[in-house]
Amino acid sequence: MSHLPQFNYPRSSIMKIAFFITAFVLGARFAAAQGTFVYDQQSTGTTDSSVALTQTPFGQSFTPTLDSLNFVDLQLIDFGSSASTVAVNVRSDSITGSLLGTSTPIMLPASSSSTYDFLFSDPISLTPGTQYYFEPVIVSGGSSVLANITFIQYTGGDLIQSGAARTDRDLWFREGVVTSVPEPSTSALFVIGGGVLFGYCRKRRTG
Repeated sequence: MSHLPQFNYPRSSIMKIAFFITAFVLGARFAAAQGTFVYDQQSTGTTDSSVALTQTPFGQSFTPTLDSLNFVDLQLIDFGSSASTVAVNVRSDSITGSLLGTSTPIMLPASSSSTYDFLFSDPISLTPGTQYYFEPVIVSGGSSVLANITFIQYTGGDLIQSGAARTDRDLWFREGVVTSVPEPSTSALFVIGGGVLFGYCRKRRTG
């Protein structure tokens, strides 16, 4: 009568292997959930100055070629002594027109500057070739938030300060969609992880 081989490995080794497999599965699923940013409209990568978000109505007009929007990227500076929270509205018709959606707010640390991805929980439907407007707004905190601008002209829209279009400048911005990366099934990932475990055990047994 044949007997199955016995593998007597230290408990600590088994725990390390189990942790590795779990981390592998969760890491792969997390990476798959991120997707890929596809830029539709964007201004130049050059920044020439900055302007305050408090000059409302404030924002940027843009003309998409895609039929939806998932994100808006902006370069923001918070020069205050406390954090601020900013969100982005997308509007039709004008900078004060119908609200199509609002991004998830982002907290800007005090005395900081960075490029921020403002994500929308649901895609915003757009009509390609039609001009729209995005409006960064301070949700909470001080009035010390600036947005970088460029003087190299973006042809699909303009910076809007205090409700007036500034035809010689634009916000530094990017907008577009997030494409979904096919997410591997949990069972497939565990098969891969199980293969790693089997190979490790076989190596220990024959080593």
